[in-house]
Amino acid sequence: MMRLVRFSLLLFTLVFASLTPVHANENHPGIVTDLVVRSGNDWTGSPLPPYLMSAPEVAVMRFTIPPNTALPIHKHPAINAAYVIDGELTVFQEGGMQRNFKKGDVVIEMVEKWHHGINQGSVPVELVVFYATTKDLPLAIKKPNP
Repeated sequence: MMRLVRFSLLLFTLVFASLTPVHANENHPGIVTDLVVRSGNDWTGSPLPPYLMSAPEVAVMRFTIPPNTALPIHKHPAINAAYVIDGELTVFQEGGMQRNFKKGDVVIEMVEKWHHGINQGSVPVELVVFYATTKDLPLAIKKPNP
């Protein structure tokens, strides 16, 4: 139950924060918003592609990655962003750079580029990932084994 409450508060905060910069809301005393991230670039600094042209669909997934666990190498056909609820994740671009993301960080994912994440820490990594996709488009595509 506590996880559901924490997830609901997180989702409300992320949605509300994306609407306005940091300030107290004069119409609703006590509510403070904080823009966590707004960018046209992925975590490597590369520009995001134009948004999909067909009818949009939003998908939200929650991931728990155990300590010392690597995700498979994969790519995303649509724009998405992950909010790190807990832990620390290292994301690797295939043949390129890497970056660490910790609790409270946002990972704006690469589109159509192979990458993977690893939890090298001692606590599970918890992520909530928001996908701006279209109907029937996969959220991720695993790289085939050679």
